Amino acid sequence: MSGLEERERAVGLYFTTPMTTAQVVEHLGYPTRQCLERWPAMDSRYAGHMAKPIIPLETRTKAIELVLGGIQQKQAAERLGVSVGAVHNWVKAYREGGMAALQPRNRNASQTN
Repeated sequence: MSGLEERERAVGLYFTTPMTTAQVVEHLGYPTRQCLERWPAMDSRYAGHMAKPIIPLETRTKAIELVLGGIQQKQAAERLGVSVGAVHNWVKAYREGGMAALQPRNRNASQTN
């Protein structure tokens, strides 16, 4: 199977089943979750259909607690199943704005009815 065929299979499976990106990756054994989340953006048929997941406040808070407790950001990310970049951003936001800065943003707040 070529790289393009693998990409089509993984993206198709994601959009035609109730599987999450992590479940598709586990089922197929490829690609990485981050890669599967990027691929639809490269295909005009799927543009705009992949939303960033909203990570629960509890996970964000736990990441902050772990890092402030002395665990490296990479280790905290692995333990919580999130990206290192997300943990880095949460720590930075917390240091700049406290717990209020960790609140997930309402994506619909800027939309008018």
